[in-house]
Amino acid sequence: ANVTSLYFDWDVTQTGIFLAVLGLLMFPANVFIAQYSQVYDDRDLIMATQCIMLLGAIGIIYYGFEQSYSAIQFVIFGVCIFLGANMLEGPNMSLLSKTIPPIWAKGTFNSGLLATEAGTLGRAVGDFVITGAGLYGLDRMLNFTFGPIAILVLLSSIATWKLYPWLEEPQDEEDDGDSD
Repeated sequence: ANVTSLYFDWDVTQTGIFLAVLGLLMFPANVFIAQYSQVYDDRDLIMATQCIMLLGAIGIIYYGFEQSYSAIQFVIFGVCIFLGANMLEGPNMSLLSKTIPPIWAKGTFNSGLLATEAGTLGRAVGDFVITGAGLYGLDRMLNFTFGPIAILVLLSSIATWKLYPWLEEPQDEEDDGDSD
């Protein structure tokens, strides 16, 4: 609410409406990604959602031009970041389930728990980054938050692109000869 009140004079209600609309956009976004997962490989969807996130992170940054920072810029690119990050979870978990060693899928400390804990750690680190960005003033918080996000998404996209050939290949649903 602090950033939106600084740049756009939004009150808490307007900011809340924006966040509620973001939350409601998750339903069609998940339907979209579910439909496309039937047609495209997980790794293709991962690359696409990372590109959406990178576009959002680069677009949301305030570059200090003479034109003012617009609410439309914030909303459009904020939606890209939020939906890209949330849509990324589906193909990531799908790819994880296909590539994880079977022994890691058993017991209490399985890959699902590890993925959940990694997400929790990521949110905690993100909270510290946002707090640290706020220490330099609200006028710099937007760029100090989304600048590092853009860099991290770019590095993640490069890593995905480099590792793409080693990610799980699509499985042909052929008979393996063990027919009854």
